Amino acid sequence: MADVRMVPYGVSSFMTVMEQGMYYVDKTTYIPLLEQQPPNIIFIRPRRFGKSLLLNMLRAYYDISRKDVFEELFGSLWIGRNPTPNRNRYQVLFFDFSRIGGDKDALGRCFDEYCSDVLDLFASVYAPYYGPGFEAEVAAREGATRKLNYIDMQAKELGYSL
Repeated sequence: MADVRMVPYGVSSFMTVMEQGMYYVDKTTYIPLLEQQPPNIIFIRPRRFGKSLLLNMLRAYYDISRKDVFEELFGSLWIGRNPTPNRNRYQVLFFDFSRIGGDKDALGRCFDEYCSDVLDLFASVYAPYYGPGFEAEVAAREGATRKLNYIDMQAKELGYSL
């Protein structure tokens, strides 16, 4: 029974699936095909069909901050043996809007607070790629729109592709 793997039902974290050795259907063979598609892709599938896990896997693959754990996460998968030039190349801004809740009167505020928190985390993770004080500058801005505009302005100044 030691060879039986857990099925990651309801688990959307690719890192958790790989670290805990859960059953995983390798979809990394699609990464080169995705890189040839137009920039805006819509994934339409029924609930519990693995959309979030797929997006989380793509996040781990492209995220420059996860370069050090590439072999651990992808070494046993197809893409680990056949990486593309875009492997761990980007700063990834990842939103999970399923985490936003509240009634209709609070939804706008909850949305802005969640986005602000994600942008603060982005600034913390990628601060080394920007100038001194970047993280503090993002945190000091009120509201997600101002934070995002500041990050966008800084990224463009440094020549980062968005």
